[in-house]
Amino acid sequence: MPLFAIHCTDAPDHLAKRMEVRPRHLERLKALNEQGRVILAGPCPKNADDTAQGFYGSLLVLDFPDRASLDAWLAEEPYLLEGVYSQIDVKPFIKALP
Repeated sequence: MPLFAIHCTDAPDHLAKRMEVRPRHLERLKALNEQGRVILAGPCPKNADDTAQGFYGSLLVLDFPDRASLDAWLAEEPYLLEGVYSQIDVKPFIKALP
């Protein structure tokens, strides 16, 4: 199946909302991971040693059959629905390594 790189940008001053919504966000990603469709997923912290400073957003590389299926999945993403993400950018991705 095709891979997609999803770069998500956090809205300013949404750290508290991010932490509130995080369990729902992770639940969906864990379910997708159990299907073998998460290549990588994680936040982009402003300071890796002090995440209390907030996040720039997230980076996901996911395996979906097509862009329409990915878009349907993203339409239910809690971080997007709750305004944590102000923007998402999706591009096709080819894994070269490892």
